[in-house]
Amino acid sequence: MGRKPVGKIDAEFDGAEFGDARLTKRLVRVATSAANAPGDSFPVISGSDSELEGVYRFLSNARVTPQSILAPHIAATLKRGGNADVLVLHDTTGFAFRGGDTREGLGRLQRGGRAQSRQGFFGHFAFAVTADGSRQPLGLLGLKTFVRGEPPPGPTTGRPCVNRENKEAARWLELATEVHSLAPNTIHVMDREADSYENHRQLIAAGIRFVIRGRIGWTRIGERNGVRRTLPELAAQTPIRLTRSVVVSRRAPNDIGVLNKNNAPRSERKTRLAVRAARMSLPRPHYFSRRDPERNALEINVVYVEEVRPPRGVEPISWMLFTTEPIGTPDEVAKIVDAYRARWTIEEFFKALKTGCAFEKRQLESRAALCNALAVFSVVAWRILLLRSVSRAAPTRPAELVATRRQIELLRTLPQIDRRFVDVTVPPRATASDVLLAVAKLGGHIKNNGPPGWQVIGRGYDSLLLLELGWMARETRQ
Repeated sequence: MGRKPVGKIDAEFDGAEFGDARLTKRLVRVATSAANAPGDSFPVISGSDSELEGVYRFLSNARVTPQSILAPHIAATLKRGGNADVLVLHDTTGFAFRGGDTREGLGRLQRGGRAQSRQGFFGHFAFAVTADGSRQPLGLLGLKTFVRGEPPPGPTTGRPCVNRENKEAARWLELATEVHSLAPNTIHVMDREADSYENHRQLIAAGIRFVIRGRIGWTRIGERNGVRRTLPELAAQTPIRLTRSVVVSRRAPNDIGVLNKNNAPRSERKTRLAVRAARMSLPRPHYFSRRDPERNALEINVVYVEEVRPPRGVEPISWMLFTTEPIGTPDEVAKIVDAYRARWTIEEFFKALKTGCAFEKRQLESRAALCNALAVFSVVAWRILLLRSVSRAAPTRPAELVATRRQIELLRTLPQIDRRFVDVTVPPRATASDVLLAVAKLGGHIKNNGPPGWQVIGRGYDSLLLLELGWMARETRQ
């Protein structure tokens, strides 16, 4: 797994079923055009008024849905995963759209009690990566979208009403269940928003493997060996299973001040982590209905990660991970910690989607069309992320893992046909890192500026695919 050469982008969409073969052909054309210039607008990537009209008609067609667009890509993702262990990373992100015109079907975006936009929607993704430590992106396994309307005020307090029968949090369980039906042996990795007794209970009952980070301020009571304490107190009574030296990345302050409480700003530092693990019982929450037939405590494995001797005045690193995975050996505990650390890959996917593909700049008039476009650009974003991830995690791996043979040949030839590309160099035995740097140089990257970011990679990828079109045109004329 992970050693096959990269294929063409149209292979990720070929075979999509819409009940009309013409729509399938149109999808391949739209996807190929989007991949050729992911950061450009639809008028630019279409190339003509008639082609642009075809793109808009396709994305607005009632027969076209994100699920039908993604079906061939999901099948390809499952094939790339094979029989090896795969992590499925779950997370939600919001998409805000500017402009004065009202777009059909969009709702409000809000974080930290402050409205970000009144025109937007949310995407909840299941993104697969390898569990072998390289975290190589395999592709999407699921996508759900939803909107928020204006909340009605409560009857007396003016606060929003809470409908417990229609919680947004249910999306974590719903998407995990859908993915489990396709890939039953994957490990689902989720952040704090998925931490609830009900989610844990139903995931365990369905036989779904998971690693879920607990919410901060762990005041909930658990039980171990007949002792009832808070979960951190119970964990502190267990021996340290392993320690690790890690580099903590820098975290910039958030523009929304309240979010800094959960994710405080910090400087980069090297530190040491201690990891404990134990089997614990979580009592049934008191707010559950008395009619609920399930009254027993929930047995679950808990892994507690805490920073050893943090700097004075600095919020220490502290994770509480709930999991179905075994904790019998230090290697098994380390595997759980590594699984959660891989969750950051989906944040990089969101950056590739929003920055590399400029999705929030798409000028489409309805939520339905935007969601269809999201499905297309999600696959393009995966390809861009694959290029950077493999080039960084395995820089000496063959170049064919991140680029087609035609693209590699083109990059080698560019300095010979135009002096503007003299710095774009790809050696005879090119590696994945060589290709990434060559693409970044096409986008204007300067080596002394450090590793290339999403914008410069996106621009370079645009240029490479545009040049490839001309290269292909030359081949057809010969």
